[in-house]
Amino acid sequence: MDVFVIDPSKVRDIAPDVLDTDGRLRVMPAAYWATTTPEERQLFGHQHGLYSFPTTELVDHLRALIGDRTAIEISAGHGVLAEALGIPATDSRQQDKEPYRSIYLASGQPTVPYGPNVIDCHASRAVRQYKPQVVIGCWITHKYDPANHAARGNEAGVDEPDILRNCETYVVIGNQRVHELKPLWTRPHTIEYPPFVYSRAQNGTPDFIAIWRGIRATA
Repeated sequence: MDVFVIDPSKVRDIAPDVLDTDGRLRVMPAAYWATTTPEERQLFGHQHGLYSFPTTELVDHLRALIGDRTAIEISAGHGVLAEALGIPATDSRQQDKEPYRSIYLASGQPTVPYGPNVIDCHASRAVRQYKPQVVIGCWITHKYDPANHAARGNEAGVDEPDILRNCETYVVIGNQRVHELKPLWTRPHTIEYPPFVYSRAQNGTPDFIAIWRGIRATA
């Protein structure tokens, strides 16, 4: 795990720019995020329990990818991306529940501010309930597999092979270093590093959009 020490007194607070009057993350143009530094994004993300920052360009890109197909977002967190796309937002809301909430608070890590539109529904249940053709996920932590300990993950993480079995297209937005151990990388996929994807990652590696073809794909 990368550890970075930031002195808040020496880093600009971008919260007034990117949070609305209700304290929710705004969907901003990539041009705005290009004016911020990795330290500013890292500090803001840490202080507000946020990991990825949707841009208007990302929303347009995903909207074109979805087309006229049905879609949901899993592990939606703040729910802002799904809201902008007009699709259901689902999340297990793990950080609202014990013992996870206490663990985060004890470590000084603010928990995710789950959006009012985010339905309490774990990813595997969500794909069965909604039967989406496209599944979108930002900053997905995969499910821990004891047989593959080196890949790490979380015991309550997303069973990504199960997601692939229940959709046509699985789209993940993440960071190269943060998500480098994802077991799904061994499966055929496409990946791009658009200039309009931004996150709190401060490790010198790019953010990405990766796409896997699901079992339900017909063409």
